[in-house]
Amino acid sequence: MPNQRIFRILLAIACFVFAGVKGWQIIQGEYEWMDIFFLIAFLGFGIMYVVLLNKNKPQQ
Repeated sequence: MPNQRIFRILLAIACFVFAGVKGWQIIQGEYEWMDIFFLIAFLGFGIMYVVLLNKNKPQQ
């Protein structure tokens, strides 16, 4: 995939946005245990994509 870096950036942004939405629901008090699971999962995937982006950074 030639634009894999752009794709990973978009996935990381999407994961952090969804984690933010789930975090907002938890702060508001309208949540179930699945919301906590999804918050942790989205944060984990977002961090994973950021680590992959930094690991595969093109040499300058």
